[in-house]
Amino acid sequence: MTRIHKQESLLVESRFLWASLGVFLVLSGLLFRLWYVQIYKGDFYRGQSERNRVRKIEIPAPRGIIYDRNGEVILGNSPYFDLVFIPQYVKDRDTTFKILSRLLHVPVSKFEARLEMVQGQPKFLPIAIKRNLSQHEVSIIEANKLFLPGIEVRVAPRRDYGPDVPPHLIGYLREIDPKALDVTNKATSQNPYMMGDLVGKQGLEARWESYLRGKRGYRLIQVDAFGRQTEGFEENGWQFPSVSSVPGSDLELTIDKELQKVTQEAFNGKNGAVVVLNPRNGEILASISEPGFDPKAMQNGISAEDWRRLNENTFNPLLDKTTGGEFPPGSVYKAVVALAALEEHVIDPNKTYFCPGHYTLGNRLFACHEKHGHGTVNLMRALMKSCDVYFYQVGVELGVDRIAKYAKALGLGSLLNIGLNRESKGLVPTSSWKAMVYGFPWAAGDTPSLSIGQSYNLMTPMQMANLYATIANGGKVWRPYVVNRVTNHVGETVFEHRPELIREVTEIKAENFALVRNALMAVVMDPQGTGKNAQVPGVTVAGKTGSVQVVNLKKNSNKSSDVSMNWKEHAMFAAFSPAENAEIAIAVVSQNDLVGGGGRSAAPVAGKIIAAYWRLKEERALALKQAPPSASNQQQAEAHSHEKSEKTN
Repeated sequence: MTRIHKQESLLVESRFLWASLGVFLVLSGLLFRLWYVQIYKGDFYRGQSERNRVRKIEIPAPRGIIYDRNGEVILGNSPYFDLVFIPQYVKDRDTTFKILSRLLHVPVSKFEARLEMVQGQPKFLPIAIKRNLSQHEVSIIEANKLFLPGIEVRVAPRRDYGPDVPPHLIGYLREIDPKALDVTNKATSQNPYMMGDLVGKQGLEARWESYLRGKRGYRLIQVDAFGRQTEGFEENGWQFPSVSSVPGSDLELTIDKELQKVTQEAFNGKNGAVVVLNPRNGEILASISEPGFDPKAMQNGISAEDWRRLNENTFNPLLDKTTGGEFPPGSVYKAVVALAALEEHVIDPNKTYFCPGHYTLGNRLFACHEKHGHGTVNLMRALMKSCDVYFYQVGVELGVDRIAKYAKALGLGSLLNIGLNRESKGLVPTSSWKAMVYGFPWAAGDTPSLSIGQSYNLMTPMQMANLYATIANGGKVWRPYVVNRVTNHVGETVFEHRPELIREVTEIKAENFALVRNALMAVVMDPQGTGKNAQVPGVTVAGKTGSVQVVNLKKNSNKSSDVSMNWKEHAMFAAFSPAENAEIAIAVVSQNDLVGGGGRSAAPVAGKIIAAYWRLKEERALALKQAPPSASNQQQAEAHSHEKSEKTN
């Protein structure tokens, strides 16, 4: 009996030990789990919890403001409202999109398409599914916020494009390409982009993107289960941390806003480009390329149909023709041939040629634009009347390679390296060039057309303006530039441009530059000159007209309505003013002009712009005299500083 009792006692004790061990193991597991969750993984789960009730609101940085040379705003910012979708807080995406579709009259497919663009993005990051809401749309969303968890309206600063903003020069913004996001962020790791961010795609917006974009900030808010902001910490004296955004740096351009506006008005209705330079240092005073495009549509998100229409337009609205458009210069090129002939002693100011209205070389007949001829002409009269026969004969005596030597010395046929948009280098043909490209030697019959700026000659409007700036200043080839200064958000100068002399033309004597300048002045100032429509009362203007045939048509075919617009002549005019010690140089290229040649169509445009330059200068000088003493002193200091930059050599 005693033995049975002992056995039972041992069994009970054994079971108790095993039960105790089991309880101990369970408690140990629970304690270990509590330690693991609360201590070892405490920071992780605390972060998860915070993300469920605290939301990070990005504060976008306003882009830097773009000013003209006089401190006038060319491009600023305005607040826009965006409809934002936050996947983490959306309970039912399909239902949410149906409600939004009914409220905003937007197809659900558009919202879905926006989400497809950002697949793989973390769920807590916001997605802009509709930009630029109207005030009415904002009111509708806010009134229905209870039924739209995860949907918000956020304010973002964007560009405020006006009608006077030159799109090719300033550029435009487009949403960053999702495929390029990772690559871009590797180069901007200190200030990364996010999906939906806008990035500069052309012009100054692209070239100075790193300065203009600024740096985003953020603030934290407490939200409920529906993603709506609630009060919590603030009531107990706590404040969520926040970081202010840093605005982008501002650009001060060399552009004169008022002169730019006049340039756009004067060139209205034409296709092509206009460039206005300061021949003393290379400052770009005005620049337009037509036809243009609407940068606001680009920023808002251009449709595929509109994008296709832009790309298929014959006149290429997306191309900046000031630097990327290549055109035969026509008779504008005669100034180059004249300088070459004077230097090579092929002509002197008094040497004459007879123009019967045509020139014969071998079995080929080359016509003059004046079919009855100009009679006996010297250099002055040949440029003034734009006599083709004179330059046919001079060009043949010079030969292609000697002409090319001086054209290249004047900066033609090579890039100006402005660093803004796509730039073409034009073409200065030589005998070796033709042999290499076409496999044929240069023929004697190629030279007459070359001598009047046709044939293989190509030049951009920027090169054309810079050529006449070089003739005006006596042989200094300045590099054109458009950004004068960059200042950050606290007013510190982070970049300042200094005029850059590319080269000085030592191949041409000062007296020969003077001879050609006088002849070019006669082109405009003489009542018989082809450029008389560019005259400006009270000031001298020197320039050269040009007309370029696109296809082989009869003379004056521009007047015929039966000729396709794409076949009509290009009208050219390049000039500077005053004729001595010039302050302004200009090139006007009217592509397939509807009116006629350079004298009838392009010269009047230049005349209006040059007249506006002198008018604005006089008005500003008068305003300076009438300003209060304190303001006058400051303005005089600024004017003195500007005058010093103009006289830089």
